[in-house]
Amino acid sequence: MSILEYIAGPWSDGRPSIHRQVVEALAARGADEKSSLNLAPITVGRITFVPGAIDSLAGRADPSPTKAGRLIVAINDAIRRPSGDTLARFYALLCEGDTITTVDELLSRLPHEIGDRQPVVATLARRLIEEAPDVEPVKAGVALLGLCGTADDVELISIVGHYEEITIYSVVALLKLLVDPEPAIWSLAKAVHGWGRIRAMPYLVSTAKDEIKDWMLREGFRNGIMNEYLAYTCAVAGNLHAALARHEIDDELLVASAELLSALINGGPAEDIVDYSDGSAVCVLFLRHMMSKRKIDIRVVDAVVDIKWLVEEERAAELHSHSGWSPQVLLEIGGLAESALRRAEVKVAVEESLRSADDYVFNVAAGLSSHVGVDSWPIRFERQRQKQSDQWYWLMQAEDVARIEQVLQLARDQLDLAKIAAAPSVSLGLGREYADDSALAFVLQELNRFPGVGSDLVCAGLRARDTRGRNMAINALRDWDRKAWPPNAMEELRRAAAREPDEKTRQRMLDLMQGELRN
Repeated sequence: MSILEYIAGPWSDGRPSIHRQVVEALAARGADEKSSLNLAPITVGRITFVPGAIDSLAGRADPSPTKAGRLIVAINDAIRRPSGDTLARFYALLCEGDTITTVDELLSRLPHEIGDRQPVVATLARRLIEEAPDVEPVKAGVALLGLCGTADDVELISIVGHYEEITIYSVVALLKLLVDPEPAIWSLAKAVHGWGRIRAMPYLVSTAKDEIKDWMLREGFRNGIMNEYLAYTCAVAGNLHAALARHEIDDELLVASAELLSALINGGPAEDIVDYSDGSAVCVLFLRHMMSKRKIDIRVVDAVVDIKWLVEEERAAELHSHSGWSPQVLLEIGGLAESALRRAEVKVAVEESLRSADDYVFNVAAGLSSHVGVDSWPIRFERQRQKQSDQWYWLMQAEDVARIEQVLQLARDQLDLAKIAAAPSVSLGLGREYADDSALAFVLQELNRFPGVGSDLVCAGLRARDTRGRNMAINALRDWDRKAWPPNAMEELRRAAAREPDEKTRQRMLDLMQGELRN
């Protein structure tokens, strides 16, 4: 037994360990693997990130050999001269953060530095994972255990990997510890739903297992960040083309294929439909399967509209230069999409979904309604009137001033304008606390199209507590002819400028009063 096991850790300050938080969150979640763990987000300064975002967005930054060297010295001190002081120095260095920038350099150099003391390092790593309340030391612990541990450590590494800030470290550790790591990585990928899944998926793309490929197509691409991150990876690795080439497919696969295609067409941070060599063939197969279904999911309709847009709009010209997207193929796909949207079942799907209590389903259907001749504005208005969901942005897209007047009156009835007009601050008005402020901003940002309409709300916006609301009010007045300004507009601007805490916003108010503010 190593003396390291008996020395009190410097992290023992009463805070719960990351490992304990994960175990308790897993117990609270129970058997429902499709829900994310309720763990605290990561805060850096005043900015909050979802777990895994910082390391994922930063990527594998340039290694830091200087810090890696300091860590090696600290590890050697801790395992050769274990004491409260050496552990404290080591832990403090880990807590400085940036594990992502040092881990590769650390792991490449460490075996040569510690010699036959790998079991002692493994002991230290296990303690970090099980006891540390700070996330960066736990990341380092997982990385070290992947290097120095044994297959007996897989459960510990997998459990803490359910925290998506740590998932990628667990995946790499599993690769090092297991002869066949694929089942363990797949199990972990299924249990995480954000950046953890996005980072884990590349380690499954070479799978030969049909069950993993099928999961990729039906579920694996879905994540809480953007499906676009994994759509291409899963479509290729899961062989979407072969799956759709079957004579018949089930409804679940059709819906999943629809979401995959929509993500590929929308594009984003990863490869998209232009990069997908089977893209045109998959579109044709998908549309043919859709035409054979009697009951159609709204997500399938959404994908049909996306495909129709793809082959008709400017992006079609871009496709011509890629294999499989000849003018004849584009015409075929466009014709199939047109026929699909004319089906009576499509209109039924939209109308049924417009009655859904689910916000996502409703909003997708409302966005598609114009394609099937349904006016969703009155339905949106009623949904907002009953406070079932926030529809302010969409309601304000109306062109009819009579409809805009209805929205403005609803805003007067539903929004706490007195609360919104509290003392001005430099806040952007984000978060649940600013729900009414955000609603008013959505209203104000469209009033520039309706000179003189809603002038009382514009004046309320000048008194808004968030900078976004005040600037939206400024924009409305800027775009109105001064003849449309309310009689008290200049006085409201003077008062607002006098108490404005944000210098840039204050200058915009002064420029507006002097007629010098431009778009």
